[in-house]
Amino acid sequence: MSDAGVSFAPYAGIVKVFTSEQMRAFDRAAIERYHLSSLVLMENAALRVVEWLEARFGSLVGKSVVIVCGKGNNGGDGLAIARHLIGAGGVVDVVLLGADDELRGDAAYQLFALQNGTSSREAGHAFLHFELSKNPALLSEMHPSFDIGLDAMFGTGFCGSARPGFAEGWELLHRAKHIVAVDVVSGLNADTGQSVEGTSKVEATVTFVAPKRGHFLRDALDLNGELWVGDIGTLPHQMDETATDCTTLDTPTVQKLLPRRHLDAHKGDAGRVLIIGGSVGLSGAVTLASRASLEIGCGLCLAALPRPILDSFCAACLEATTLPLQSDERGALVPEALDDLVNAWDKMNCVALGPGIGRSDGAQELAHRVVRDCPAPLLVDADALHVLPSIEGEVASRKAPTILTPHPGEMGVLMDTDAHTVNDNRFEMATGCAQKYNAFVVLKGARTLIAAPDGRVWVNLSGNPGMATGGAGDVLSGTIAGLCAQLKDALVAAQCGVFLHGLAGDLAFASKGCGLVAGDIAAHLGAALVEVDKRELETLSARLRRLT
Repeated sequence: MSDAGVSFAPYAGIVKVFTSEQMRAFDRAAIERYHLSSLVLMENAALRVVEWLEARFGSLVGKSVVIVCGKGNNGGDGLAIARHLIGAGGVVDVVLLGADDELRGDAAYQLFALQNGTSSREAGHAFLHFELSKNPALLSEMHPSFDIGLDAMFGTGFCGSARPGFAEGWELLHRAKHIVAVDVVSGLNADTGQSVEGTSKVEATVTFVAPKRGHFLRDALDLNGELWVGDIGTLPHQMDETATDCTTLDTPTVQKLLPRRHLDAHKGDAGRVLIIGGSVGLSGAVTLASRASLEIGCGLCLAALPRPILDSFCAACLEATTLPLQSDERGALVPEALDDLVNAWDKMNCVALGPGIGRSDGAQELAHRVVRDCPAPLLVDADALHVLPSIEGEVASRKAPTILTPHPGEMGVLMDTDAHTVNDNRFEMATGCAQKYNAFVVLKGARTLIAAPDGRVWVNLSGNPGMATGGAGDVLSGTIAGLCAQLKDALVAAQCGVFLHGLAGDLAFASKGCGLVAGDIAAHLGAALVEVDKRELETLSARLRRLT
């Protein structure tokens, strides 16, 4: 597969992420500036899909395939795929949503090429069916089942409402044992990830050149299936020239960025982190964050927390040291605790504020003072985020780096909106928040985003639904803070922390499924580090084998 230009998923190697308009600009440049034939690019796209099918399902000889094609270039891809499947020995039915004279450009050329072959089913060639929406009887006339169904109805340009034949096309595809989408699941908006009614989930999506933003958003997360990227023969330097602020975050990136310890390193060299948080009833949050900072390799963790929860913390996290702080009668931190923190944070490489801190007036005032006065790189999470909108200017003017780690509800607070609006506009919200607060922003959720104040965004490829469990965010905060203390680089810490947190969740999911808890994620952070190193060694070994 890799020799055919198909990237592996997940953790496949860093790739850019395009909007639909950026994809159109990329195609135009390939054709007009670099004089690559659009038909050749379409042929290469078709070959990538056929190669993927052969890799997944083995020999295609005798396999029955139904391809539902629209009238645009996505349909043209489907027609080209049909011709190559015939060459591979498949038994192919091609259904067009429109009439043959409605096709234009490359799609019309592909139809011509397909029509000029024989149509003998015994020879494994295609049966062509036209205007499905106007001929619903086709559904009853066609075979009741297929081995493979290929969705080539609508591509990256789809938006708005469903088009004629859409429902019938999906009804036909559902007769297949395996459904694969070409480029984008039909009915899915390639920019927003939202789908129209009737759009169905596929087993896999084979997209081309680069994934699209919509692949990582909203409905697409469930509808895509596995996401694979195929090379269609464009020039490598054209990708470098293409303007996009978004890339994926994956194993090769993290391999290059992770710290490597010297043989004579001591615990102070591995970084010092201060975790500020906790309250009666929320002691687990600061415990999980502290554990995570140590599990990810930080040399020293000092947990600053209310005195009433000191004993429970010490029993749960033996390796961290503690700084007991003043609290009110309910066990929440108070502003007077700042004096003890000031004496502690000058020695710290990173400070994490917020896990379990609560929203009492005293705790919120303390959070304000920490944000204002802390000279070290500062991560703000959980309830401490709620104080930031009222001190936006103080946050933005901090001299040391700031990292914010909101979930969609907390992002709504930061951006004066609601979680629904945030999820509908995740890229825009992440970049807007990063610019507003002059901070590195980690917008949590499926396919977590990391945004920088300069507009760059990274999409994380690790993680799974089992991580939707209480305390997972506290583990993430500790992970990023622990790495920040080691790396002395807030952005790199956020990138590596998000990825390794998701990878640890994937390793935990492998043994516990959706029964995993936040502590399982923390417990697998060391294994995630080993996994990344192991993959690096495997990559090196593979290169050496090829050389020899």
